Amino acid sequence: MMPRILLFISLLFYGANAISQLSGNNHMEFQLGNLPGSDPRDLTTHYNQLNLQYRYRSLTAGIRYEHFYSQNTASSYNRLTQYNVKYRNKGLEIEVGNFIGILGNGLLLRAYEIPGSVFEAQSYRSRYGFYRDLRGVSVKYNGKVGYAKALRGKTLANVFPPLIEESDRRPDLTEGIETGLNFFGQTAGLVFMRNTNITDQEQFYSLLFSGNLSAFVSYNFEFAHNIENQTPLFALSEDARYGIYSSLNFSLGTFGLSLEYKDYHDLLIGSGISDPPTLVKEHKYKLLNRSIHVPQYVDESGTQVEAYYSFPRGTRLLLNYTRAVNEFASSYVFREFFAEIGFDAGSRNTVTLFADYSEEPIRLEDHRYTGGMIWELELSGGHSTLLEFEYQAIERSLLGGQVYQNMVVVAGWSKSPKTSVSLTWEYSTDINVTGGDPQRNWFGVDVSHKIDQRNTVTLFAGQRRGGPACTSGICYEVLDFEGVEVRLKTRF
Repeated sequence: MMPRILLFISLLFYGANAISQLSGNNHMEFQLGNLPGSDPRDLTTHYNQLNLQYRYRSLTAGIRYEHFYSQNTASSYNRLTQYNVKYRNKGLEIEVGNFIGILGNGLLLRAYEIPGSVFEAQSYRSRYGFYRDLRGVSVKYNGKVGYAKALRGKTLANVFPPLIEESDRRPDLTEGIETGLNFFGQTAGLVFMRNTNITDQEQFYSLLFSGNLSAFVSYNFEFAHNIENQTPLFALSEDARYGIYSSLNFSLGTFGLSLEYKDYHDLLIGSGISDPPTLVKEHKYKLLNRSIHVPQYVDESGTQVEAYYSFPRGTRLLLNYTRAVNEFASSYVFREFFAEIGFDAGSRNTVTLFADYSEEPIRLEDHRYTGGMIWELELSGGHSTLLEFEYQAIERSLLGGQVYQNMVVVAGWSKSPKTSVSLTWEYSTDINVTGGDPQRNWFGVDVSHKIDQRNTVTLFAGQRRGGPACTSGICYEVLDFEGVEVRLKTRF
């Protein structure tokens, strides 16, 4: 494998020397440490991801090489994980190899990548880039009258690291066609998709409508349904497989309002290739992001309403209400009320306050209260400071109404645009994370320095609390870590 990679890289450099169109980036990560309580405590691991891209006129070729080395050799690998050739000409785009894409709003298929994220599964203890792509062929065309796309590829199940055979990591063959027609500011579309794996073949269709009702109002609607002889194409019965997503957005000056609705029933396709809109508020705050509701596509319906308003003199208000219902043996209703206000407290001070109330019966959390603030102060010479405080109280009635607490305190300093330092303290009395102890603390320091325009190094030392994390509607588990971590990101 390595000789082929080196040959490919040398050819790219040879072409780049001729017309200087080679670009790329590299992500290196070194860790000295382990999960708390795991042996050895001084586990040494190294992950690296190299991306190279070569462009010649309308053609683009790229590769991704990843390796992970560990004292635990069973978790180690080195592999060419992606290769791609893309042709673009006016409205036509053809891709061969690895690609990401979406059909409709993702009710049936969404392939994605979270740039810069590294995923580690506890079962394998191996790290790799966090993405879910397809390997095959994709063709797209966009014109004034409408658009069309077709794809066929083996879809990645990213719960398996690259040390697993590629055929086992890609159990699904996904084939899809989507076409749409534009008229008077509106778009109507149709999707057909077939997914085949070793156990089953599933077929679906989807109807799409989107556009603008006025200069202030836009909408989006999708209805997806399975195609089977014994099931009517529009049935919403218990034995049908379907998904409904709709949104209505209003924006006028400093005021905005969005309304969303979802109804997903038995919409887990194949190894999990579908990824419908979550309709859950994605938070930047640590405690709220970690507590985020993860949709259950077996059966979930719900709504989300969000409004914002910008007052004079820089004050900003955001309100969000989310409700989701899961129907299993009984109904589980998730509710969340969120409010955030930001304002300028003087010429160099910015303060953001937030409050959140949630009910999550699936997690046995009857009442969850979260609140906090972020205070940013700009100093002279490009210096600035940050102070963040978050507090959370969780009541679980099945445990006698016991109230558990979580807290986050972050103090930071930065010198724009190169250097930043932050100290983090987390505290919890939640028995789900304390390991049986009455309380637990995490202390960590993060340092980031931009060496130049192309190189950035970051250092973490201490204890990092794990848990769910969500980015761009994608949720995944972050493992606890105790030790030292160094990351170097390079662009060229």
